[in-house]
Amino acid sequence: MLKQFEQEQWEFFDAPAKEAATKFWIQLGYECVENPDDYGIDLLVNGKGKEFGCEVEVKLGWHGPTFTFPTLHIAMRKKKFMNGPDIFMVMNNSLTHGAVVSRKLILASPVVEVANATVPSGERFFNIPVDGIEFVNLLAKP
Repeated sequence: MLKQFEQEQWEFFDAPAKEAATKFWIQLGYECVENPDDYGIDLLVNGKGKEFGCEVEVKLGWHGPTFTFPTLHIAMRKKKFMNGPDIFMVMNNSLTHGAVVSRKLILASPVVEVANATVPSGERFFNIPVDGIEFVNLLAKP
């Protein structure tokens, strides 16, 4: 079973999360724009001889700067964004800190079924070990 699209959550978090990620990449010296394809990866990033996509999401249960979970879950349904040299950025609920995860780490991670408030059974996630994740302060200057 896949999670249904939640319009209200999307309207609340999509634009601010993309804005925070865009500022992050620009501060690191990259160009970053929102993807004009509404169904494609969120952001298109290039610079420093690299070009990649960045999929952005917010983990509502992550409060504060410290990621306190033993693993990070990224939904299997997001696998469609893992065909190129793409990066995922999962932010805390206040958009101040993020977990930056490479496509390679995600695809190398085991897949588990996780029950959650939205989908009580059947949704599958990549179960990513935190030791391979780069955690960043989105408010810090480089």
